[in-house]
Amino acid sequence: MALVADDIRTAAVAGMLLLQGCAYHQTGLVETGPRGTLLVESDGKTVALVLGEEASPVKHLGGHLVDVRGQRFLRNVRVGDWRVPEGLHGMAAWVGPLTPMGSQLGVQDRNSGAFYLVDAEAESALRAHAGQSVLLEGYVDGPHRIKVLYYRVLATASTDG
Repeated sequence: MALVADDIRTAAVAGMLLLQGCAYHQTGLVETGPRGTLLVESDGKTVALVLGEEASPVKHLGGHLVDVRGQRFLRNVRVGDWRVPEGLHGMAAWVGPLTPMGSQLGVQDRNSGAFYLVDAEAESALRAHAGQSVLLEGYVDGPHRIKVLYYRVLATASTDG
């Protein structure tokens, strides 16, 4: 009788682990299309990304390299955290909401947690997108100031510049 109870407990624990999924951490290219948002892993296999509110900007990062952490269940990954290690052009990338700071505009970078101001040229192009999440690519040009060479607005109607 004790043997049967142990088998039932073991099966129950295995079932709960299977339903919860396994920890997942992978870097790959984001692909968007009719099958939804996918992550193409380095071996060419794909997993479907299940994006909550915090991870919803990922669906606008098609073609970008993204580092994803979450829970995997079969061929799906529920994204818990993500970051963009570099931009499309191989330069440093900053991702986060555009925030007005006095007369200037900056981004609270989710990769580092730091706040960076954008250069004056980019500021005029990005001002209309204040409050939206963006990806900025470029280089640091002074203390916590980014010289933006490329940007992508991570919203419903994505804009590149």
